[in-house]
Amino acid sequence: MEYITDKEIVVIFNKRMGLETIASKLALLSGEQTKKFFTERPTKIPRKINAMALTSALNERIKTLDSHSLTRDAFANLESYESFTEFQLQSLFEKIGSEEDYYLYRKNLWKLLIRNHMGINLQDGEVTRLINMKKYKVETFSSYSKAIFSVTLDLSKEFDAYPINKLEELLRDSFSQEEIRMLGIKYGFDIPARLKKEDLYLYVRDMMRAKKKLTLLLGRELSNMTITQLNEFCKLQGLGISSVLKKEELINLFLFLVKQAKFAHIEAKTIIGSDFAAPLKFRVDLDAIDNFKRGKAKKVIYLEEDEVDDFDHLEEIVEEEIVKPKKKKSQEDIVTEVIQKLLPYLNIDEETARLAINHGISVQQPKKTSTTKKTIVVQQKKKSRN
Repeated sequence: MEYITDKEIVVIFNKRMGLETIASKLALLSGEQTKKFFTERPTKIPRKINAMALTSALNERIKTLDSHSLTRDAFANLESYESFTEFQLQSLFEKIGSEEDYYLYRKNLWKLLIRNHMGINLQDGEVTRLINMKKYKVETFSSYSKAIFSVTLDLSKEFDAYPINKLEELLRDSFSQEEIRMLGIKYGFDIPARLKKEDLYLYVRDMMRAKKKLTLLLGRELSNMTITQLNEFCKLQGLGISSVLKKEELINLFLFLVKQAKFAHIEAKTIIGSDFAAPLKFRVDLDAIDNFKRGKAKKVIYLEEDEVDDFDHLEEIVEEEIVKPKKKKSQEDIVTEVIQKLLPYLNIDEETARLAINHGISVQQPKKTSTTKKTIVVQQKKKSRN
């Protein structure tokens, strides 16, 4: 199979077909059909590709959101959209995705898989068989996602399509405790809000074993401890968990479970993406959001081009103000203003007032200089002598 990038043409058994045409047909496959196909072959779907396909569909929907589309907290989380994991993308899709978006996601998934045909070893015969396969009814997005999840694998050094070395910071900044537990359920970890004594004992035992500090004697002592004693033991050993499981402790336990699980990975040197799969860049105006959705819906999402347009408009306003300065008041305008303010208090007509004011403005009072004052004093002295 060959893919001609600049023309978006796929060559299958020497027959040229448009990528759009092939992807549109493969998008009609149900999740179970897709799952069966990839289950039977050694190379699975890179989870990164599925996350990119989700992003491509969400990009278009995000542009249409207004202040009534999501809660304030959900919009606040949307500010870190560029670093969303597969779980976060799926959760967002459940909230805002439409049937049209669902179809676009499936179509773009196959576009990306075909573009990466060499990395996943996708053969001409396989694609031909999928195109000709009888299509069944496509499930809901939730069911489709579960089917796809069973045949997707992370790249090495990634978890949930996100760099594992940045996972702790992401969980702390962008996930609630409930979301961490839901992410755990996705990967087979059922972490309750509070740990019972037996659960805490098992986790403590596994952590001590991972540290290579678990002996037969310590194992017996741990099994006989009360939950209070186990909590104290966790603190003394710096295990970072307790029966209460505060958020930081929940994250510590989650990361420990991920490390212990040793999930299989897919080896792929590079993943070929596309412009449509790059996360949309935008700004969220949180001040425009009302959780009670009162009044008219307001614009919340501002794309980069929106910001440029707003700046250009601002420049036009400033330029207009500079070109058109305020007109300077003439003497006649000043006189008229003075008359309008003082006339009600004066016992004269308007014409007399105008003449008086004009005369007062035009006649300059002579300035008294120090020389004039000195001359008057001298004259007074001469009179007194006489």
